[in-house]
Parts: sequence; structure tokens; C-alpha cells
Amino acid sequence: MFPLGGAAIAPPMCGATFCTECSSVGLPNTVSLPGVPLGPTAVPATNGPPGTGTSPVVPPGLAVAHVAPWKQAYGMEQVWLGEFGQLFSSYLPHRWSLLPVTETPLGSWTQFVDSAKVRFCCSECGHGWTSMKGRVAFWFAQAAGAGAGVVAFRLYGQQCERCKSGRFQDAMWYPEEVVKVLVNLYNRIGRTYYGFFESPIQKARRAGKPRTPHNAQLCQACHDGVCTEQHKAAT
Repeated sequence: MFPLGGAAIAPPMCGATFCTECSSVGLPNTVSLPGVPLGPTAVPATNGPPGTGTSPVVPPGLAVAHVAPWKQAYGMEQVWLGEFGQLFSSYLPHRWSLLPVTETPLGSWTQFVDSAKVRFCCSECGHGWTSMKGRVAFWFAQAAGAGAGVVAFRLYGQQCERCKSGRFQDAMWYPEEVVKVLVNLYNRIGRTYYGFFESPIQKARRAGKPRTPHNAQLCQACHDGVCTEQHKAAT
């Protein structure tokens, strides 16, 4: 679906003074990502398509509330923007935008929920853990006649089971997991709007052995009712 090779990117450390997850298991191996440069690069000034400097086109009757800033720890927004831009450039001249949000968008969007292996590090006590149930929700729509579409997405967190602070910690995504969920999203949008044949969802995750089973009480996606791999219209 996209060319292999490119720059090698190391998954980010969590940055805590002491993180049990990073300290005990070390960093994973580097992975190859297409079209993602090493070192500092300019992030688009707007939430439009990477490099265009344009604003997203939201179809009439829909609304995106609580747009999050395009800034993630360790520059991971570059991976999301770079891979999204490369994949969705094949839909040109239709222009697709990617927007990070903190709340479910309003209106009848099409929703796609996917899963990945992610890491967490508690900002309160430094406890680190791995989850095979990292969740991301995408909401997408195409503006009829405008030649444009928009994708809103939200990354869900988990609470620390050790200190029980009640705060949802942000997930740290591996670059190859970002690629996987964006390819799944690309295929779903292709099937919805561009006549793609149904492509199987890539469910393979980075190898791992979580120490404890998934705890719905500590999962933000479970709290919001999206902790399943499902595809439905959001209302």
C-alpha cells in the first residue's frame, strides 16, 4: 500500500526520571518509516494537510469541538502527519486533513476504532506498563463537491493501577503501530468513498507480554464506550 524503506526512527523514551517500563525492558529496535525525516522538521502551522498551510474543510452539519494542539511528546506528531500525508496523497486532487481532538465530534460522522500496542508511564509515580489494548478512534467525512475530506482522531489513555491517581496517562505509540492504524484507516476511507474492495483489517501488533490483563476500570476508551474494534456512525 505504501513504499517500504526510508528513515529509521527510534520509539520515544517516556522522559520520566525513572520509568519501570523503559528501565526494565529498554528501548525497542528502530523501525523504518517511509518519508519521515530524522531530526527537527517544520510542523504545518495549521491543521490542514501536511505542508499545504490550508485549513480543513468540515462538511455542513458536522462540527469538530475541542481540537487538540498538534504537539505530542518527542515529536511523534511528525510520524502521524508524515505517514498520513504520504498515504492520503494518493487521493489527490481530493484533499484530506487530519485533526487531533479531545472529544467526540458532533454530527453523523463515520467512526472507525482500532487497537495497537502502546506504552504508558505514570507522571505521578513513574510506574511504566505496556498495553496491547491501546485505542484510537477516527471520525471521518467527505465534503460533497468540495474535493476535500477531514479525519478527526483521538488517542485514549489509561490510569495507573499502582498509585491510583485517577488521572488518564497519555499513550506513547510505537511508529510502526501508527503506520498500521493509518493504513487501516486509509483502506476504510477508500472502501467508503473510492470503491475499494474490502481489505482485511491489519490486527497484528508488536510482540509483547503484558503483565496484567486489560482492566476496563482503568481504560479511558472503556469509560467512553469505544473500547471495541467496531465501525459505526457516530451521532
